[in-house]
Amino acid sequence: MNKSGKTAQEFIQSSFSPIIAILCSPKVDNIVSKNNLSLAELLQPFANLDWEGQFRDPGGSICSVKNWKIIIRDVNWKPVQPMEARRQLNNAALHNYNEKTISLDLEGRKFDVPQLTPWFDAWRETYLEVQFPSDHEFTKHYLACIIVGTTQEENIIDCFNSLNQQYAQLQNVTPPKLPKWFNSGVLKTYLLLHDVSCVTKEKADTAFDTLKQTFGANNCFLLSINSKSTTDSHLSTDYWTNCVKRTLDADNSVSLSNLPTTPLEPQPVITSSNIANTADDTSSITSSTNQELLHPLTTTENDVYDNANSLQTHSFSGSSESVSVTGKVADYTTEVHGAALNANDIEAIKKFLQEYASKSLLPYLEKQISQLSEAVANRKGVSRSLLSATKRWFGTGKGGNTTVNNTVIYSNDCPELQLRRLGDLWFMCGQWQRAFDTYHTAKREFYADSAWLCYAGALEMAAISAFMAGDSNRKTQGYMEESIVTYLNTCRMVQYAVRATLLSVLCLSNAGLHGEAAKQLIRMTSEDSDLRSAMLLEQAALCFLAGPGSKAMCRKYAFHMVLSGHRFSKAGQKKHAYRCYKQAYQVYEGSGWRLATDHVQFALGRLASALRRPRAAVQWLAGPLAPPAGPAHAPQPPHQQDAFLREYMLAHQQWIESCEEFRDAVPPLPLPLLERGATALLCVGPAPLSSPGRVPASSLALHRADSAHNLHWYKLEEMLLQVAQGAVPMIFKPTVDLYTESTDANPIVPQGEPLQISLTLRNPLKISLLLKDAELLWKFVPITNDTEGHEEEVLNNEPFVAAGQALESNIIYGQKIKSVLLEGECTKVLTFSVTPLKVGQLCIHGLAYKLINAGEGGNGNGNSVMISGKVNLLSDTNSFDKRLHINVIPETPCLQMTFSETPSDAISGEIRAIDMELRNVGPVDMKNIHIAVSHPECITLINDDIQEDDFKALYLEKYQEQPVYAEERMGRVQAWRARAAQHARPLRGGSSDSGSGSSSGRGSTVRSGAAARARLLLRPRSTAPELLLLAYYETGDRTRPYRLLRHVFRFRVTEAVEVSVIPLRSIRTVKNEVFENMNLNVEFKNVTSEKDENIAVKILEASLLSRQWKLTDITAAKDSDDPLTAYEKLHTILKAQRNLGEMPEGKVDYSCLKIAKDHRESVADVNSIPYSKFVTDSRTSLLEMNFEDTGNQRSGLIQSMLVIRWVAVDKAKQRSAIGQHCVWLECFTKAQSWETEILKPEIPSLQLEENNSKIDFLDVKKKTRTDNIVLFKLEHTNLIDHNFHQKKLCLIPITINIINCYGVPVNVFIDMTQQQSRDSFGELGWAGALHNGPDAEGEESKDLGVRVSIDRFSSRRLRMSALCAAPGSYLVGSGFTLTATVDSTTRPATLCSNNASLLVVRQSA
Repeated sequence: MNKSGKTAQEFIQSSFSPIIAILCSPKVDNIVSKNNLSLAELLQPFANLDWEGQFRDPGGSICSVKNWKIIIRDVNWKPVQPMEARRQLNNAALHNYNEKTISLDLEGRKFDVPQLTPWFDAWRETYLEVQFPSDHEFTKHYLACIIVGTTQEENIIDCFNSLNQQYAQLQNVTPPKLPKWFNSGVLKTYLLLHDVSCVTKEKADTAFDTLKQTFGANNCFLLSINSKSTTDSHLSTDYWTNCVKRTLDADNSVSLSNLPTTPLEPQPVITSSNIANTADDTSSITSSTNQELLHPLTTTENDVYDNANSLQTHSFSGSSESVSVTGKVADYTTEVHGAALNANDIEAIKKFLQEYASKSLLPYLEKQISQLSEAVANRKGVSRSLLSATKRWFGTGKGGNTTVNNTVIYSNDCPELQLRRLGDLWFMCGQWQRAFDTYHTAKREFYADSAWLCYAGALEMAAISAFMAGDSNRKTQGYMEESIVTYLNTCRMVQYAVRATLLSVLCLSNAGLHGEAAKQLIRMTSEDSDLRSAMLLEQAALCFLAGPGSKAMCRKYAFHMVLSGHRFSKAGQKKHAYRCYKQAYQVYEGSGWRLATDHVQFALGRLASALRRPRAAVQWLAGPLAPPAGPAHAPQPPHQQDAFLREYMLAHQQWIESCEEFRDAVPPLPLPLLERGATALLCVGPAPLSSPGRVPASSLALHRADSAHNLHWYKLEEMLLQVAQGAVPMIFKPTVDLYTESTDANPIVPQGEPLQISLTLRNPLKISLLLKDAELLWKFVPITNDTEGHEEEVLNNEPFVAAGQALESNIIYGQKIKSVLLEGECTKVLTFSVTPLKVGQLCIHGLAYKLINAGEGGNGNGNSVMISGKVNLLSDTNSFDKRLHINVIPETPCLQMTFSETPSDAISGEIRAIDMELRNVGPVDMKNIHIAVSHPECITLINDDIQEDDFKALYLEKYQEQPVYAEERMGRVQAWRARAAQHARPLRGGSSDSGSGSSSGRGSTVRSGAAARARLLLRPRSTAPELLLLAYYETGDRTRPYRLLRHVFRFRVTEAVEVSVIPLRSIRTVKNEVFENMNLNVEFKNVTSEKDENIAVKILEASLLSRQWKLTDITAAKDSDDPLTAYEKLHTILKAQRNLGEMPEGKVDYSCLKIAKDHRESVADVNSIPYSKFVTDSRTSLLEMNFEDTGNQRSGLIQSMLVIRWVAVDKAKQRSAIGQHCVWLECFTKAQSWETEILKPEIPSLQLEENNSKIDFLDVKKKTRTDNIVLFKLEHTNLIDHNFHQKKLCLIPITINIINCYGVPVNVFIDMTQQQSRDSFGELGWAGALHNGPDAEGEESKDLGVRVSIDRFSSRRLRMSALCAAPGSYLVGSGFTLTATVDSTTRPATLCSNNASLLVVRQSA
């Protein structure tokens, strides 16, 4: 529990202080009333005696009394009526409201909890004060009586005698009623009140002397008051503020016909043979042995505010809001107290009370303790009641849940009650241990007599005494637990169970047993008293939080705070309910418990509305609708969400009506939610008007994600800058036209061009929302034309929208969406268009709309509530978000680009020609237009005046020698420029430039309103189904010097033709001349799938683009002209010979072979457009710029481009397509295909002609080179008959034909000494002129052979003689090794012959 203003010991001691009665004459009230006080009220603030008194116990020991407090009451005091008691309890909670909190760090989180609970302290004190005095305890009985008279009395003695008679009547009423006295002989003293302002001091002294002579000097006191004169200052402190309590008069009280006019009084003093009837001034009540002691908050019947299902037989606390809130109570806060008193009077009052306590009250208590101790000692072992003795001997003990039914009725002076009186006296004197011993003895006596009410009271006081003595333990704490259970279940006296619980909680909390304290508090909650239950639940919640840091139970704290807030709300204590719910929300906030959090927020919203806090109500009620964090979908059912929304909209209306700030502003609304990350702004100018047969450039779109190509677009832009401006800026920043969350730049839009804004709204609820009149809120700051950049007045449309007016201006033209229906749990994208008409700065900060709850059915009817509000588009957390801060620049040119329509279905390699129109719709001329493409091998821009091509692009890519640069950086720069020139070219005169597209050229200029046209050639491929095109043009404005326009050609590409080529070499002898030939084994295949099996392919032409080779002939099947259907193949052999002539630099020659000669598309050669534009096979990547491998340093012996033209006919779509495939041939025996490289070294070639080069395939696995520098061919007879008997050696003539395959001279050495080992063949010797090998440094070298030098592409015939000494089989090629050297710096390449030249030598007859 939270700490209160008093310690537990101080509170307990003050709750059980001695009570003194005051019996006053009528004139006393007249004197005291000058101060707006009664005498009891006048004395009470000074009844806390700051002195230490002493008395002796019966054993003679000295006992000290410290910090004694006495309670002074009028003798006619009575507990308030139940309705008044309820009002006081409610006011105690209401008027002590406090919001001060302290911060606690629990479970890694900080919670603000109440620093003090003054409302609970006031309610607890009030609850104890309004209790009716009971006869089972004597702490609430009058211990003494002060009889008060005044010096204004004419006869002092007669006045006091009359008062004595009144006292005697009150003391001797039988049966007793209020007032209740501690015993029959209470202390009686006399006080003479002297009004200094009316009576002289001499008269007062004389009257006091007479009084002392009559009643004794020790029993008489004089008190002088009203001494203030006109010169005295007012009292600086109002001592009586907290002591004065006013009750409602009869005229102001709530009238309930079923309530008695006075409280019901118990009758504990009954003789053993009689049961008397008692009556008071206004009603008579019949009592019996089963009578219950009633609390002043108890009625014989439940009133309209009590719950009939209470666990108790009677209600004992009200929960009426009308009692505490609607009841009109007189305002006494402006009363002036002590107006006739001065400081001397205050000191006199203090002196009187101290003297009274020390000289009269304390000696009287000492005497009473002595007498009671003696009486108790004498009664041991003697039973004063036959019934008591019988019960004690034969009783069965306490019943568990039986209603109180005391069979023992104690008389007023019975020893058991005397024992209880003794314990109460010890307790009120602060002698805690003696009080515990006495109560402990008494509780055994009461238990034996089955006097359960007295037994519970003795247990209660014994536990409290042990706590005050500092000896509290589990056993004494168990006494209090048993006392509460007995009060509650056996006696059915809930009011005493509540009191015992309040005291027990103090003891348990002081001992650190907060969990036990919480259990006791929770047990005392019930449905019949909302205020009491709320107070106890709140204290239980604080107990859960009061444990050690590791044991603090935050969730239980929050749960019981919610319960407490609910009960406070039912009791009409809205402020306390709001405070409790707010405390609980700290735990539930951010916990993910949506149902609990939504309930708490909804309750807080309704309570805030009831407390006239509309702003807070709107904030709380907005929470369940759109929480800042949590699951994407709310767990509440639709009808609950509908209720939440209705409540919010009503609160919102009240807030708007009561708030002046929204006269010129639109309030924010929690629904719908804005997907802030999806907000996008597009500045690309207006789209072209639709035209039949024309397709506009795809450009950028708000709703189409194109982020996958962003890097490609940036690279294309960089290339365009290189070509159009000659260089790329040192710090290159790509142009941004689509501004999203990832961009970090202010949008730039030219004056007069519309910009599009995309907002994504999400409805998190399961019910539909209807938005009306949705429009953007903006602020515009125009900029004048002066050089100082002076800013004019800010133009804001929000005040006009808030007032429901239309803003008529020629500055900003905006769009309004009339109606938008958001279905439950759906996301919808809204697109707005805004056109700035002046130069300046535009900020779009909100979306205004009217919200209508369409309900669960999704239909908004005429009765639906409609509220106006907005969604803030600017982020409060991200100050770097510049998406909606727009700079409006002066007018610039604006490009609209359209293309002739083309089908999206395409065959890989198909060639298409489309028309492109570029129109300037801006008011300024458009200059230096350039076009960049992502795949130059698939898309190209052409000029209409050029019909043929010299294949310069192929030459640059494959044949041109790269210069050598001293610095690597310079080489990279030149490679980058060449790469950029391939992708980007200027648009000149409406057609493309057929040159290299150097950066020095300027593009065309298109005037305002004019258009330029150009022709594009497309060749989609399966590896490039999306072809990017980027248009560039210059604006002339420094802020935005150039603009860009994008377009993407998207195709669904189908593979139909597959081409694979295996190049082979051979040597052919013509007229004793040896020539190198090339055979191309070409395989055509229709690879269409089953769904495209209607596509037939026909091969039209084969072309070879080369600087070394040319096609000469073709070998094909007779039906090669027939179309290839799905999965069919066509094999052809293309024959080519080396071109030995000199080829000028920069030129690539071509040779064609017509396969389908009768087809019209095979008439044109490959050098004509469009075929000449697609003769490269480069698969360039914009992002992978590999400058190390430039692509034109070739080491192969072929270095030729094979181009296959074909036609495909789609019978299903009635469409034909012309296309061509290109295959770059680099090395022999290496299979190549259209898209991939295929290696098939294990497949031998066909024997196509004589002396075909078998050397390339036998034993190929042992070779590491795919090309030889030279080729050789052996000429000799295959069979020789020789008579070795006649001639020992056989001389065989052999001719070696050697061909240089390189374009440079080579040196060849034939080593005759190194023969390859062949087990089954013999060895040959050689005869003839032999020379040293290439590495010979003198005569020591043993390598002998033939050395020869061969020019480029030339051949030599070497005649030699082989020797054999025996008949057999010989492999001529294995008899030598050939070594070739290109130049002196090149390492020699040794080639071992594996030629299968078989020579058979037979023995002749």
